[in-house]
Amino acid sequence: MKNAIRTIPILFLLTMTPGALQAATTKAPAVKPNTLAMQKALKLWVFEKGGEFVGDALGLVDYKEKKFILKCGLKNTTTKNIKGVRGVLRFTTLFGEYIGDLVLESTASVPAGRSVTIEWKAEGKRFTKQGFEKFQKLKLEEMKQIWVPTAVVFTDGTMLK
Repeated sequence: MKNAIRTIPILFLLTMTPGALQAATTKAPAVKPNTLAMQKALKLWVFEKGGEFVGDALGLVDYKEKKFILKCGLKNTTTKNIKGVRGVLRFTTLFGEYIGDLVLESTASVPAGRSVTIEWKAEGKRFTKQGFEKFQKLKLEEMKQIWVPTAVVFTDGTMLK
C-alpha cells in the first residue's frame, strides 16, 4: 500500500506538460450563457492570412509595428438579418498551445441564411512576440480557430449577448 501512495504524485507530475502549464496560465475568452446560441447563429472563420506589411518604415521593425490582413467568412444560420457582431477569435496550434487572441468587431450586414466575406487589418502588438512569430510561421491549416462571440445584433433591434 505504501508503494501505491508514492506513485500518485509521480503520475501527476508525468501528466503535466509545458503546454498544459502554459494553457493553465493563459486566460480563456469569457464564455457567457448565450455563447453556444451565438456560435450557432453566426459562424466565423479565417480563410486567408497575409499581407504582412510595415507601411512606410524601412529597415528592421519591431513586431508590434507589423500589420497583417485576415480574410474571414461570416455565415448567418438564422432566419433574421445580422447587423453587427463582436467577439474574440483565439488561435492555437493543432495541439492546443496558445498563440493569441484577436478581439473582433464588425457592422457588416449578414443576410439570413447567407455568407459574406470581410477583411480585418490587425497589428502584431495584439500578440506576444512568440505568439506573433508562431502566427506568421504557421499556415491556417496548422492552427485551430476558436470563435467566442460576445454579441450578435440583428436588424430588427434584438440582440444575443
